[in-house]
Amino acid sequence: MCRTSAPRPRRHAQAEQLATMGPGTPYAIAARFAHPDWPVIAFVGDGAFQMSGMAEMITVKRYLDRLSGPAPFVFCVFNNRDLNQVTWEQRAIAGDPKFPGSQDIPDIPYAKYAELIGLKGIYCDKPKKIGKAWDEALSSDRPVVLEFKVDVEIAPIPPHIMKTQGKKAAKAAVRDPEGVGIAVKGARQKITELAEHLPGRRP
Repeated sequence: MCRTSAPRPRRHAQAEQLATMGPGTPYAIAARFAHPDWPVIAFVGDGAFQMSGMAEMITVKRYLDRLSGPAPFVFCVFNNRDLNQVTWEQRAIAGDPKFPGSQDIPDIPYAKYAELIGLKGIYCDKPKKIGKAWDEALSSDRPVVLEFKVDVEIAPIPPHIMKTQGKKAAKAAVRDPEGVGIAVKGARQKITELAEHLPGRRP
C-alpha cells in the first residue's frame, strides 16, 4: 500500500502502482471504522467493484448503524464495462490491442444494487449532472454508491508519457476494436486542451 498525506486531517491510500484489484472498498470501510467522523470517499473501477466491492457492500449493510452519520461515506464507481487499467497497460507496454474476451465485463447497475440492499444509490451518465450527483452523495447521512457511466475509449493518459509507450499504444490502436473511437476522442481532448490555453480564454 502506498499512503500519502494532504493537509490534515486528509489522508489517501492506494494499491502500490495500481497493481492490486479491489483494495479501495475495504480500505474505505477500515478508514470509516477508524475515523467515523471523517468524510471517506473511495474511487473504484467497475472491475474491482465486481471482484470484491459488491460483496463488501453487504459488510457495509451489516454495520450500517456504525458506518452511517453526517460525515459523507461514498463509493464512487466508474462504470466503463472494461478492465481498463490492464487494457491500457497491454496497449502502452506490450503494444497489443484490446482482447475483449478477457477485458470486457458485464454492465451491472451498481447504484440500483446499493438501493436493493438498503444503501443510497446515485446514477450519473451526463457531464452536466456531475455537480448535482456529488452534492447529493456528500449530503447523504448513509453510505452511498455513486455510479458514473464513463467512456471506455477515453485514454487514462498520465501527465507524462514515455515515447516508447506512445509508439506501442499507436501500434496497438491499428488492430484495436476501439481504435477509431480512441483516435477521435483523443484528438478532441487535445484540441480542447489547446483551446483552453489560447490568449484571452477565461480560466
